[in-house]
Amino acid sequence: MWNVQGTGDRAFLAALRETMRINQPNVLALVETHMGGDHVQRIATMLGYNGHTRVDAQGFSGGIWIYWRHEIVIVKLVRQHNQYIIMEISRNRATPWYFTTVYASPDPTQRQNLWKELRDFAINYGSLVEISMR
Repeated sequence: MWNVQGTGDRAFLAALRETMRINQPNVLALVETHMGGDHVQRIATMLGYNGHTRVDAQGFSGGIWIYWRHEIVIVKLVRQHNQYIIMEISRNRATPWYFTTVYASPDPTQRQNLWKELRDFAINYGSLVEISMR
């Protein structure tokens, strides 16, 4: 997971390519993308990911993009919201696990809603999820 603070400039793309070359993640989450639309698909193609989902930025704020490789992991979208994405991920049919990417709003009221929704998710999914409510 990487807080990229914008995906539009060439320096970011060069750093992303180098990070991918070194680490080769099967799942990649980018937050604070500041963009949406076709840009997410161009990056997926550039990096060789064949699965992705996103929450577009609100104006020039926020944005969550998650990429994965279908041939390596199975991803099921569980919940998607403008402040988070929850996915169930498994590899080689192993026991699935939950992956949550959060980009919380700077607005305290919206953050309260975020924590309520994550608490509700934890309650509904019982002992499978541990969330620290600070």
